[in-house]
Amino acid sequence: QECVVCHQSGASITCLEEGCDRSFHLPCAMAGGCITRYIGLYRSYCSDHRPEQEVEVAPQTGTECLMCMEPVDKQVSYRTMVCPACKTAWFHRHCILALHAGITSFQCLPCRDGEAFLAEMFTMGIQIPFR
Repeated sequence: QECVVCHQSGASITCLEEGCDRSFHLPCAMAGGCITRYIGLYRSYCSDHRPEQEVEVAPQTGTECLMCMEPVDKQVSYRTMVCPACKTAWFHRHCILALHAGITSFQCLPCRDGEAFLAEMFTMGIQIPFR
């Protein structure tokens, strides 16, 4: 299979969406906007069929990522995510990936919600190691 991201052969992950035959390498997934869920059946989705956050909120002008303090996109996107509980905590996807390093409790920083935040991160393909 040819990878839809790097166009090299050997792509072993195929989008779960019925009728979609797009494949990609695991290391290429993030660069291509693909999502791989690291729970249950390890489902993967290409950039066209990946799940999106269902939160209907947009960041205020000048909103920054709570981790890196850099501006976030003007809406929820693959790169920009929001806490589904408080709807005020905005993060870059790559910053959330760094958030879980070295902590034992994975939760939203401002509201301390762990349940909805954790479930949403799993759904959105954030790999959270259990220790």
